[in-house]
This record gives sequence, C-alpha cells and structure tokens, in this order.
Amino acid sequence: MRIEELVLKGFGKWQDASFRFAPGINLFYAPNESGKSTVLQGIFAALYGMKRDYVKSARYLPEYEKYRPWQSGAYETIISYELAGKTYRLHRQLTKEREEARLFLDPEWTELTDIYMEDRRKERNFIEKHTGLTRSLFTDLTWIRREPLQAAEHLIPTFAAAEEANPAVQQIVAELDRELTGIGKKERAENTLLGRAATKVAQKEQEMENAKAAWRAISQLTLQMAEAKEESQQLELRRSRLQQRLDRSTEQAKELQERWQRSHAPVIQQDWAWWEHTARSEEELAIHEEAKRSLAQLNTQTVAVRQVDDRHESLQQDYEKGVQLLKQREERHMHLASLAVAALSTGSRSTASRSNRQGNQAKRRRGAALMWGSAGVLTVFGLIGFLTGHPVLGGLSAIVAVLLFGLGILLLRVKGNTGGQRQAAENNTVQESQRVQEEIAVLDAERSALVQKWGASDWDTFLKRREELLKSTRNQQSEQLLSEVAKTKQEAELSASWGEALRTLLDQEKSELETEQGKWRMEMIQIEERLQGLREQLARGNGEMTVHETLSLSRATDEHEEAQDALRQLQKKRDALQLARDTLQDAVGEWKRDSTPAVNQQASEIIDHITAGAYQDVRLDPRDGFAVRLLEPNRQMVLEQDQCSTGTIDQLYLAQRLALVHHASKQSGPLPLFFDDHFVHYDEERLRRTLDYVAMLAQEQQVFLFTCHERELRMLEPLFRQGNRHAVHRIG
Repeated sequence: MRIEELVLKGFGKWQDASFRFAPGINLFYAPNESGKSTVLQGIFAALYGMKRDYVKSARYLPEYEKYRPWQSGAYETIISYELAGKTYRLHRQLTKEREEARLFLDPEWTELTDIYMEDRRKERNFIEKHTGLTRSLFTDLTWIRREPLQAAEHLIPTFAAAEEANPAVQQIVAELDRELTGIGKKERAENTLLGRAATKVAQKEQEMENAKAAWRAISQLTLQMAEAKEESQQLELRRSRLQQRLDRSTEQAKELQERWQRSHAPVIQQDWAWWEHTARSEEELAIHEEAKRSLAQLNTQTVAVRQVDDRHESLQQDYEKGVQLLKQREERHMHLASLAVAALSTGSRSTASRSNRQGNQAKRRRGAALMWGSAGVLTVFGLIGFLTGHPVLGGLSAIVAVLLFGLGILLLRVKGNTGGQRQAAENNTVQESQRVQEEIAVLDAERSALVQKWGASDWDTFLKRREELLKSTRNQQSEQLLSEVAKTKQEAELSASWGEALRTLLDQEKSELETEQGKWRMEMIQIEERLQGLREQLARGNGEMTVHETLSLSRATDEHEEAQDALRQLQKKRDALQLARDTLQDAVGEWKRDSTPAVNQQASEIIDHITAGAYQDVRLDPRDGFAVRLLEPNRQMVLEQDQCSTGTIDQLYLAQRLALVHHASKQSGPLPLFFDDHFVHYDEERLRRTLDYVAMLAQEQQVFLFTCHERELRMLEPLFRQGNRHAVHRIG
C-alpha cells in the first residue's frame, strides 16, 4: 500500500492543506506544535474515519473532539492511495450530523462506494476490506510507538489464517460450536434443545404436583368444606361488627368536623358548657377549663381597672352652683355700687349746701380726687386679677373703679337741693344698702359652705381642685381605653392559643380515628378476600372431584421421569462437546504459539542489525500481548522488555512492530510505516544504524518520519539527493 496524496479540507489547524508523498521516505521536519502530529492523525482519519473498533455502537475516538477544525468549515479529508496496482481516492465527511464516505477508482474516478456493504455500525470500512486490518490493528502495527500493542488479542487470528493453518481443525471446532449452540449452555434459554428439555421437565413436574394436589384435595374436601362454611359464618359476623364500627366512626368524624369549625370562633363567644359536655378526653377538658379560667381572670382584671370617679358629676353640679352664686353676688355688688353712687350724690349735694353756707368749695375737689385715686387702685387690682386667672375678682374691681370714677365727676358737678328731699333719699339708700349687704353675706356663706364641702378654703382653691379632678378623670378614661385594647388583644391571643391546642388535639383524634378506620377497612378487605378464597376453594374442590378420573398420578410421574432422562442426556452431550471443543482449542492455541517462529526470526534479525550484534535473539509471546523478551548474551539471561535501558526498549518496540508488519504484509502487501519522534532516546550510533535499516525498508515500503530534530535530516540527506523516491516536507 502506498499513499500518494492527502488533502485536509478541515482537520485541526489545517484547512485546505494538500500534501503529496514520495514512495520511499517522507521526512517531516518542523518544530513542536507546528502540526506534524495533526498530519499523522489526518492520514489515519482519512483512511479509517474517527470511530472506534470492536464496539457494537458507533462510538467516536477521543481524538474526534481534539482535531475538530479550528476555523469554520467542514470536517473533511481526501486521500489517494495505491494498492494491488489500483489507485483509489477516498473522500470523507467526518462531521457526526452528516458523516459520509465515498470511494473512487482511478483513472476515471468511477465511484465504488455501493460495492462495499455496510456493517452493523453503518460503516463500509474500505481500508479494512483492502488490507484485512481494522483501524486498531493498522495503527498498532504501522505506527512505531514506545508502548504495548492495544489490540493484540485481535492480531492472533491473523496467524491462524496463514498458510500453515489446518482448515480441518477449524471446521471441526466450528461444527462443535454449532452443536453446542444448538444444545445451549443454560437451561433457562427457551430457543435451545437444553432450554426446551428443561421447560418440559418443569412442565411435567408441575403436572405431577397438580395430580398430587388434586388427590389430596379430594381426600380432604369434605373436612375443608365444613371448616370453610364455619369460617364463612364467623367472617360474616365479624364483617357486620366492623361495618357498625365504621358507621359509628363516620358519625364521630362529623362531630370532629363540627368541633373543628366551632374552634375558630372567639373565646368570648364559646359555649363552655357545650364544650365540656362534648369533650372526649381529660386532656381536652383541661384545655377548655384552662381557657375558661384565663378568660375569667381577664374579665376580673378589667373590672378591677379604676372606673371614672363618680364625684365628677357632683363636682360639676357644685361648680355650676358656685358660678351662679358668683353671678348673683356680682349683681348685688353692682346694685350696691349704684346705691353708693346715689348716696354719694346726695351727700355731695348736702355738703355743697353746707359749703355754700360756709363757703368751702375746696372740700368737693378733695373728695373727687380721693375717689379717682381709689378708682385707679381698683383698676390695677382688676388687671392683676385677669392676669392671674381670677376673672371674677378682676371684673368686680373694674366695676367698682368705674363707679368711683363716675362719682368723682358727679361730686364736682352736683348742685344743691332741698334739705328734706335729700334726707329722705339718704334714708332709703341706707336701708336698701343694708338689705343688699345682707343678701351678699348670705351668698358668701353659701359659697363658703360649697367650697368647704370639697376641702377648699376659697373659690380659687376649689377651682384648682376641680382642674385636678378633671385631669385625673381624663387619665382614668385613657387607662380604661388602653385596658379595653389590651383585653381585646389578650382575648385574641387566648382564642388563638386555645384554638391551636384544641385543633392539635382534634387532629390527633382525627388521625387516630382514620388509622382505626383504615385498619377496619383493611380487615374487611381481608375478610372479603378470604371469603372469596373459600368460595373458590369449594368450587375448585367440586371441579377436582369431577375431573379426578382424567388425572392420573402414575402417568404424570412416568412422563416426568422420561423428561428428566432426556434432560440428563442433553447435559451429558453438551459436556462432552464442550470438553472436545476446549481440547481442540487448547491444541490450536499451542499450534498458534508454535506458528510464530517466523515472526521471532524476523524480530531477531532486526534487533541484530540495529544493535550491531549486541542482541541477537528475541521472542514475541502471543499469550501476553506479543510482549518482547530478550536473551542477554553475556549472562544468557532472559530479560523482560522493561528490564532494559530506555534506548534498548525503543529498539525492541521497533523490532516488534517491524516483525509483525512483515507478517501482516504477506496477506495485504507492503504497508506504510509511521515514526512520530520515535528516535528521541537514540544515541548517534544507534540512530545511524536504525536509519540505515529504515532506508533499506524504504526500498519496498513507504515510510513517514516526523521529527523536530536535525539529526534525522542530516543523516538521511544523502538519500534525498539520489532521486525522487524520498522527499523532505518542511512545515511551518
């Protein structure tokens, strides 16, 4: 097989990248992270796609996500390769949603896609059909890596398919497999001889057991029917009692619902006698008593709050009476003042007459001045009374001051009168003044008795006591209002607490009642089921008695024994066939292990060449994944691969892969080889010898060598100057 061209339309970092390959060595030289490994993975993806091998469903490799196109575009590859003298062009769309693979034949690019049948994963596997190698085997063999084989167990059959294989043995093993498949391995399988035989044994055993059961049923039927009838009567009685309990529990449930609804009403509206009468437990009765007691205490506390002072009304009446007395006294004083003015007027005129007689005008002027001075003093007292909150005293002072001021004026203007008339007027005035003064004294006595009733010495003290009592009354009213609000709140809290406690208890009672009802209903269901079972038992007994003649216990026993004998014969035959198959398989395995000398010889020649004779003998163990073991010539010791140095391990992996590729190439033709920085641990001498061997292989096989070191380029440079068989690809 020779790869001619690779086009990566969209794969990892590459987009619309094209690579043409030489038939010999293709050296890719570039620094790390330049895309060399992406080209290698692109070759494998172009040949085989990105799905796993050896799985029932189409599962993708981990590399599928890693190498998605970095730029926007299709996930797509095109590869051209030459195989068995024909050139093919394989075009793949790798995107999961529209995955597609098409194969064309050169030179006309005739499409061959439909010639290749799809497998169970809807894959056509063109390269697997051409080379006989799956993707796992192809990468295991052709990609020279420093790691064990990943699909070694799938490589072993390629040795059995070689020319040395014995077809007769394979045919015998295949025939034994068919026989074993027909018989079956498990007795539970329904579509095998062994399964059908086991099913027949179970069926006959069941028939035999049925016959035995029928016989026992018939022998005991009379006793069972009597017992069943008695049990039915007892069950009927028990069911009737349970129904009565259920009816009573339904009524109880209604009562619980009514009590639940009434529990939401305020406590002040509750009928405690009804609750105490309907209480169903001591606990509920205690809840009602506690709520009733708390409500009584709350009402007692409310009554204990100080009520509005009853003296307030009496005080108000006395205050109104005192005000009336003051008004009357003021009226008397006004009348007295008017009498005083009249008296002073009369007196003035008499004095004037005498003065005329005596000629002393100056006296009237002094009297008027005295009155005006007194009026001024009284005016000051009136202002003080108004300012200090004593309006009555202030008003009286102001009135007397006005009267005195008027008398002063009249004193200056008074004219003479007759002596007899003045004397009579003076006498009348004196008498009226005495009467008015007596009335004022009576009013003062009444007012004094009234204020002394309230413990006051005068009217002003009485007014202070009245203000204090009014303020105390307002405070009591506020306290009473707050008390009513607190009472309402406490009543609400008491209702909530009582209702919650009661409903909790009611919930518990309801739950217990429902539990009991559930038990009773379950018991009734069990009773019904038992009654039905008894009816069926009686009917079945009657039927068994009818069909007893058609069931033969001896015949069922004979058929069961025959079925068991047939099953034992099949089991013996299966065991014998399995033993024969295992023996042949072991023999074939031994033969397969003996069929690898050619591969061992090839691997030994390779290791001898690349180590310059330091190691000459290696073995590949097919039972251990074709692990490599090395014979150390100096000590003649067999060494495991991981017991060698790092460079030797790399050389052993190389010898292993090249020997297996040589074996596989016998069937498919020369296969390409891939090296991806494989020679990192090689020293100069080892690398030179190995590259010489690779150059020798490149005369017939195509080699892809990826490296970031100049050593390989420098050592292989003479080959690249010889012609067009080898090529250097620089990336980056």
